[in-house]
Amino acid sequence: MKVFYNRILPFLIVIVSVFGLFGQVGPNNVQIVRTKTLEIVDLEEILKVAHQYDVIVLGEEHDNADLHRFYEGFVREILSRQTISLSLEMLEKDQQLVVDEYLKGTISESQFLTSLVHWKNFKTDYLPLVNLLKEKQGNVVAANPPRRYVSQISKKGISAYKELSKEAISFLPQPYTIEKYLTKEYKQRLVDLFSGSEQNAHHKINTEFMIIGQATWDQGMAEAISAEIFKTGKKVVHLNGRFHSDRNGGVVTRLREMGHSVLVLSGFPKGREEEGDFMKIADFVILTNDR
Repeated sequence: MKVFYNRILPFLIVIVSVFGLFGQVGPNNVQIVRTKTLEIVDLEEILKVAHQYDVIVLGEEHDNADLHRFYEGFVREILSRQTISLSLEMLEKDQQLVVDEYLKGTISESQFLTSLVHWKNFKTDYLPLVNLLKEKQGNVVAANPPRRYVSQISKKGISAYKELSKEAISFLPQPYTIEKYLTKEYKQRLVDLFSGSEQNAHHKINTEFMIIGQATWDQGMAEAISAEIFKTGKKVVHLNGRFHSDRNGGVVTRLREMGHSVLVLSGFPKGREEEGDFMKIADFVILTNDR
């Protein structure tokens, strides 16, 4: 009986931890692939290596509900083991004061939500992450440069800086950094993306300016993450759309150029990407059911 107990106990622990961690998102909803070996692993394998990195980047498709639940479980689990800061693409830099007021309890949840111009799925998919950090008295970084300013850069290029106030520029990266870390590979991906976009087909957008705008998002987020690391000394978990981080994308490249070690996760439905490309995409791939 003792031999049987010793053999079955590890299996029971895995079952309990998986269902306890993900709640309604059970093991049939996601598969975790270590891309270096293409083996299916459990969450513990990510957590085993997470401590080695300054930043853990979580790449997502914004409408993937199973992935949102998985990342929520991931953040909850890592918070149970160490203190971290959370960085979000979904919050803009000029909203940081409101974020901090909510975390400190100065304003209520409803006041927090009504004070932000936020994504339509913020309350269901990103507020739970903010609340996890609030419970642990951790920091949440509003990482993205304000959309209204980046929109001008996407239309006019770097010259848009000349028309912005000093206060506006304080929320943006320095102009010289925007193209400095823009790799040829990433730029070509952006050319392919914008050249084939429906918007370009109808309105003849300036692809070069659009690329500068995208690079502004990337540099702005990377700087916000780096500043948080140096200010607090804590690991940062950063959530963004996976284009920013897949295939050594803009945010990841820039963080590494800044001297930070980065672990990259990317999530998408099964069949969305070729298995042979997984290692190029991220360190771990999270496969969800088709939507």
